[in-house]
Amino acid sequence: MGHLLVKINQFFAELSSWFLSIIMILLTVNYITRFFGVPIQGLLELSTFVFLAIIYLGLGHCEENDEHIKVNAIIKRVPPKVARALNTFNYLLAVFIGGVITYAALNTAISAYQSGESVPGTAPLLTYPVKFAIFIGSLFFVLQAAAHLVSILKTGRYGEML
Repeated sequence: MGHLLVKINQFFAELSSWFLSIIMILLTVNYITRFFGVPIQGLLELSTFVFLAIIYLGLGHCEENDEHIKVNAIIKRVPPKVARALNTFNYLLAVFIGGVITYAALNTAISAYQSGESVPGTAPLLTYPVKFAIFIGSLFFVLQAAAHLVSILKTGRYGEML
């Protein structure tokens, strides 16, 4: 399971980097078309949607490599057993809250798909694709956080992943 999770996280990280290229293209096209007085409606909104997908799809890979922002000031100053307990508590909390967010994201994505929800404007964009990307990104973050939690519980140390 751990190897498959790593492969999926790497795939989403790579996909996010390609999405960043798409944002650059969208913003460049938007700038050029506005400069010539023939703007294409919806490009800014679309680039915002792609940006959200980049953020959420990269969460699992970020968690896998422990590259997220966190405060270690307390954990580095306590004895190893206390640090392990704090890390365990942090991951329990991350899995629980991440699970709630993932569940809510799934419900929101399904609702947006069923209702045909879109952003208002001259070129309305459907919201469900980005909401499903948020769900998928949240899901793999939770799975990776759960893998870290299991690793801490099994090995007694943080950093030895499954």
